[in-house]
Amino acid sequence: MKTAYVKVPFQFKFEDVPVPKCGSNEALIKVMACGVCGSDMNAARVEAQDWQSFGHEITGVVMETGENVSNVKVGDSVLVESGSYCGTCAQCRNGRPDLCASGTGLFQWKICGFSEYMTLDKQCLIPFDPEKIGYAQGTVIEPMGVALDLFYTTDIKFQDDVAVVGLGPIGLMALRLAKAAGARNVYGVVRNRKNTARIKLAKEFGATDIIYTDETPLEAYPFPAGGVDKIMVTAPPSVIASTFRAANLGAVIAYIGIDYGDRGTISFDANYFHYKKLQLRASYAVPALYFPRCMELIADGVIDVDKLVTSTFPLEDLEKAMCTLRDDKEKEIKMVMVRPELL
Repeated sequence: MKTAYVKVPFQFKFEDVPVPKCGSNEALIKVMACGVCGSDMNAARVEAQDWQSFGHEITGVVMETGENVSNVKVGDSVLVESGSYCGTCAQCRNGRPDLCASGTGLFQWKICGFSEYMTLDKQCLIPFDPEKIGYAQGTVIEPMGVALDLFYTTDIKFQDDVAVVGLGPIGLMALRLAKAAGARNVYGVVRNRKNTARIKLAKEFGATDIIYTDETPLEAYPFPAGGVDKIMVTAPPSVIASTFRAANLGAVIAYIGIDYGDRGTISFDANYFHYKKLQLRASYAVPALYFPRCMELIADGVIDVDKLVTSTFPLEDLEKAMCTLRDDKEKEIKMVMVRPELL
């Protein structure tokens, strides 16, 4: 079978490797689709110092199961959790599976989603109906879980004014969740007007307005209440401190963005932060939770995943797709690798 590998800086290769054998607690799946995530872009830019397999937003079909696998069967269509909790450690038993560090997932995978086949622990597999949610659309459920974790971490309430910094797929879904939860005003915040597709969808998802920080700094925007009550940051950490000046008294700022080296460090006036009674919270959706809730959000029409998937491509065009996202992403929101029969 073919599998793709990535290495800094934006180098890609395909290798023919044996189809993996599944263990007693695993299933072999035929990968039907795999979405390109921001973390895949980070791997190509800075993370992958040596060749590594990649891709974790996956849907597939079960081809074989180990002897201890009973939650899925051959022929089932499945969503793949990028990380699962173990269910037996102290954190899980104390009711905090979100803090489990003992589960299986992406960091243990030898072959990842930009491949024709892969083996996965049974805990990672969730059956779904591809007639209701297509294979390409199903790949959005993993990042939707990330957006939902950010939404829960921010603790958005009815009539809150909310700013969402960064309008990638996760930011767009977080914006939609805030609006659906009854936020009064939800503002999308981006650097410029370049990505017209994402800006258009933010408006369709209910954005009150789009703030372009190259034209109007966030703290200079004329918010009706002087600022916002909740801020969700899906951009690099360097922007976090700049959001404090747009925060109302007692505001919550939650973030998921990452960066490396000096760019992963922020500094701010602690006295200002203290006297405004601000809270800064980290959202980190590992293990990957909320897949059933995300399927409900799609079924109930809260989030239209068809609008998020803007391009599909075959595995052999992976490098072209990644470079498009790097160099010319004006029209792209979510790019998904799919099997040829789905094109």
